[in-house]
Amino acid sequence: MGTTSIINETLINRAKISGKNEAVFDVKKNKRYSFDDLLNRANQLSYFLKNQLHLKKGDRIAFCAENSVEFIDSFYMSSQTGIIITTYNYLLNSKEISNMMKNEEPSVLFYCSKSFKKINLLAKEHPNCCFISLEEKEDNLAEYLYLDIMNNSQSELVESIDLSLDDIQMLIHTGGTTGIPKAAKISYQSIMFNAISEILTLDLTSADCSLLMLPFYHTAAWNVLTLPILYAGGRVIILGGFSEEQTFDLIEKEKPTVAIGVETIYKRLMDHSLFNHIDFSGFRWLLSGAAPISYPTMKPYWEKGIKLVNAYGATETGPNNIVHPVNQMSLEEAKEKWGAAGKVMMFNQMKIVDDEFKEVKKGVKGELIWRGPLTFSGYWNQETSAESMLADGWIRSGDIGFQDEDGYIYISGRIKNTIISGGENIYPLEIEKILMSHDLIEDVCIIGVKDDEWGEIGKALVVLKRNQKLTKSDIVTYLKQYISPFKIPKYIEFVDVIPKNAVGKTDYPLIHQKYA
Repeated sequence: MGTTSIINETLINRAKISGKNEAVFDVKKNKRYSFDDLLNRANQLSYFLKNQLHLKKGDRIAFCAENSVEFIDSFYMSSQTGIIITTYNYLLNSKEISNMMKNEEPSVLFYCSKSFKKINLLAKEHPNCCFISLEEKEDNLAEYLYLDIMNNSQSELVESIDLSLDDIQMLIHTGGTTGIPKAAKISYQSIMFNAISEILTLDLTSADCSLLMLPFYHTAAWNVLTLPILYAGGRVIILGGFSEEQTFDLIEKEKPTVAIGVETIYKRLMDHSLFNHIDFSGFRWLLSGAAPISYPTMKPYWEKGIKLVNAYGATETGPNNIVHPVNQMSLEEAKEKWGAAGKVMMFNQMKIVDDEFKEVKKGVKGELIWRGPLTFSGYWNQETSAESMLADGWIRSGDIGFQDEDGYIYISGRIKNTIISGGENIYPLEIEKILMSHDLIEDVCIIGVKDDEWGEIGKALVVLKRNQKLTKSDIVTYLKQYISPFKIPKYIEFVDVIPKNAVGKTDYPLIHQKYA
């Protein structure tokens, strides 16, 4: 079997094995789709794009929409045609979306009602793009309705084309808190090996059901517990948008077994009045990504008997590189290693290195670098700098961490966020983890600010829990129990909220602009 067959027949063979089994539940549509349905839909989309719009291998299509089954259609369509998928954050403004479109030049853009006004504003700037609505009603922009494509296109297999595992299947945007986000090129090889890595590392099977709570404009939505679950023959529940009540209802009625979220989501669930009344027993475990989750957020889930643990990955390096061996560890072991990101997953090569890129010993902090079949293939229309791509295929992560004697990796922070004060390195994440363990603190962010004497000193932005009081002196006293005096922030400011981006990560550029 050649490379083309391996890629093209991913869904074909799964449909032969599990054709009648439910593969996707689209909650917003309240429709369920079998693997046979997904194959037919992918064939219909492939036929339309190739024969009606005359797209070919390497052309791009884009989505700017809430999560839906159509994203899954496009993945399997791409595996047949070589057409590249990219996704845009519908929460961005028209100018930001238009800038990304100018970089990637999609031939087609699929949009929904949530993004219609923004897409309508930018449409004239992209006369060569065909705009297709995912809604059932016509508007003044759509050249086609997706529903009509499904009703009017043939569902027979399209003629296969030559595909290599090195060919690009997706463009995922990353690092875009200022300026134009970079579009990371993700190959068929990266996606396939990531899926196999998760299946083997996490023991995913056809009995698993994933609750998708993250948006498809981030890599985790595709490549953590969505495509891997479908590869394994399991079921994926797709939420159009997140709400606590709907999520609780799905947890009880659909009994998902696995899920990945971010701390913002887990906090919203645990703070809801229904949380203590919901049966979470269907879950084998829960993963948290984007940024390390705090102890106070993990604890209520542990009390329900659920192993909620950290995971680590980046668009360029994985996207899933480190995870706890959740099926081989007890709840007590998960609690003991709560601060760790986990252990290195299958098919990932990792080193922790010093400033000269020499490997350090266990327990010593250094930068994580990665190599293997999961890594990205560079950026679209942008050269990958020598600073990020090392010799022999190693990729710099920019993350600082260390490995303990049991093989668990702990993330200490980002190189660019490291505070250098009087020649000493101070890692904000270390301080943030300590403060987040305080019973009265809701959220925290540590940044560096300029100082004439020390070059840079730390500043703590602290959000207190509702109706709670702490003084700056209280915080200093608390920190002195755990860290050296030189690491304690010299400035402490109480704020109402720590700004976050759409995926729940701390928005450092905005914070530096406002508070530094």
